[in-house]
Amino acid sequence: MAEVGTPKRLNRAASLPMHWDEEAPMTEATRQSTPILFVDPAPASVDNLRVEAAGLEDPLAVTICGTVAEAVSVFEGGADLDAVVVNLDVGSDAATELVAEIETRFPGLPVVAYADRLDDDRVATACHLGAAGLLARPFDAKQLQDLLRQPAPDAGFSGTTTGVPTPMLLTLHCAAGANGALHLRCAETANRPERFGTIYLDAGQPIHATAGEHAGSQAVHAMLGWMDAEATWLPGKTRCARTIVGRWEGLLARGFTAGAGLSGGPVEDVVAVAYPEVVEKLSRLSQTPDVLGAFLLRHAEIVTGRCVPDVDEALAARALCRLAHVFFDVDAQPAEDAGREIQAVVGSVRLVIDRIGPPEIGFQVGVLVRQAAPVCKSLRRLLRQIDGTFQRAAKKRRAQVAASDGAVNSPPGTLGVA
Repeated sequence: MAEVGTPKRLNRAASLPMHWDEEAPMTEATRQSTPILFVDPAPASVDNLRVEAAGLEDPLAVTICGTVAEAVSVFEGGADLDAVVVNLDVGSDAATELVAEIETRFPGLPVVAYADRLDDDRVATACHLGAAGLLARPFDAKQLQDLLRQPAPDAGFSGTTTGVPTPMLLTLHCAAGANGALHLRCAETANRPERFGTIYLDAGQPIHATAGEHAGSQAVHAMLGWMDAEATWLPGKTRCARTIVGRWEGLLARGFTAGAGLSGGPVEDVVAVAYPEVVEKLSRLSQTPDVLGAFLLRHAEIVTGRCVPDVDEALAARALCRLAHVFFDVDAQPAEDAGREIQAVVGSVRLVIDRIGPPEIGFQVGVLVRQAAPVCKSLRRLLRQIDGTFQRAAKKRRAQVAASDGAVNSPPGTLGVA
């Protein structure tokens, strides 16, 4: 299996190539370190990596240069390298010069880019360099080694892609549980300036995104509408601050889409009928004594709801979204109690998440109540009532659709029956 960025001149194996002492007998061969060159304008800042790399089970021999000129000197000295790791803070021009030298002297040699802080400009520079991976500090030698050893994914998962819808690309990376950054760029036109943005993934979940003045889920939604974007995928750990708390399924739900086994139409119809009634029930619930807030979520993203004035609504919404993430994990467990509500207590407030409606539609109710209040005893019953409202509306709509289909497909003079 090929590796991410493995140079063509190396034997393509399932792990980093190891160099052996050719003068020693084969029975006494001593495995040598894998040579890696770091280019960093502050060489002392990566000295610790040299020690860590030497102590790995399969050690890396790290050489550190502070400038491109020093790196070229290493090249001219006949160095045998398996990867170059460059700090993006050397500057775009210097990094481009470095990569040009690498392509001339070592075609196919992988280049890994890193930075103290990742933003659209730095990620765009890494894409321009053709980087095989992307890391954000702090990272250790083992993370670098794991990135270089990472099996090269299929063509649809790496490199630069055009003509493939952004939601489809994002779905592939999310479903694969990938770590990295998906960078999108739309070229300048006569009527529009150049646009670019980045979606950062951790274990398949989007955690941060930026696109112009937009950030978080707003940036993702903006980029999902870019029809002519050029996409570049950079694997690696990005360590971004989390600005997205919902799940990827919610980010990709352009309107209400179907889950597995359902076509889009019936789901849209069910939601259209059930949604107003559910919102009305939630509104009534939020006015119940000792209920501090009630929200409707879909795929761990807030759809609608409100809190009492003395509760920070943004803080409550974020807490419920995070709890909804945990609910997904619990719901997926093959246990007898899977699918029941999940609760958390913060000080004097109890947070409750429960699913409503058909599981494939992905709706949840999130409620904040005062701890030990009388309403806690009846909360489960109230949530079941809301779920019942959803289920009845869904059943009613399906019957209407069946009756309509029967009428359309019936012979003249007959009436379709649900």
